[in-house]
Amino acid sequence: MVYTTQASGNNNVKSKATARANYLSDQMIKNLRLNNFQSEKIREINKQIAEEMTAIEQQYAGNQAIIDQLCKEACAQRDVYLEEVLSTVQYNKYFNSRPDYTNMDKQFMATMDAGNGENGATANAATDATPVAVN
Repeated sequence: MVYTTQASGNNNVKSKATARANYLSDQMIKNLRLNNFQSEKIREINKQIAEEMTAIEQQYAGNQAIIDQLCKEACAQRDVYLEEVLSTVQYNKYFNSRPDYTNMDKQFMATMDAGNGENGATANAATDATPVAVN
């Protein structure tokens, strides 16, 4: 029984992360005018980072300081990956738009959490740390 609970928890994390990554990727593809190669790479990068961040948010729910620090590190890694895929102009546009992507992600995750009937504390934990914010 414990195994089943853990497995469905992992599926929930992956499901949330996939939806989160797809949403962010769609926004980036449109806003940065990415080609097919870049779009595929961005989807891979965002999926990896979203899975990591969603797992962090779940594991450390209730400890926002740790969530913020670990997610900031994940976002810094995303920036390194993106710099390798995007042109200089696209990367600069992405870098300057990170607050917008952060807000989009927060709104998306809040809507997703509200739709799943999760409590406010969980929704806040999932939305306060986002995949694009690095200061």
